[in-house]
Amino acid sequence: MATPFVQGRLRQETLTVTVHTECACCGRAIELEIDREMRCRVLADACRPLLTVPLVDVGRLKAPNIIDDF
Repeated sequence: MATPFVQGRLRQETLTVTVHTECACCGRAIELEIDREMRCRVLADACRPLLTVPLVDVGRLKAPNIIDDF
C-alpha cells in the first residue's frame, strides 16, 4: 500500500495505485485509489469502507525492515 508514497517520493513523480478488493462481510467488490500523499479514495459510490493507515514508530522496530517486523 505504501508503494505510491515511497516510490512517488523517491522518483519525484505522481504515482497512484488502484486496489481491487472485496468486503469481508458481503463479498461486494471495492476499488480504492491511493496516491503519493497516502490519500485514499473509494472509486464506487455505493461503497463506504472503513479506511485506516497504521502509524509506525520506525525507531522502535527490531527487524532489518518494516515487513519483517510485522
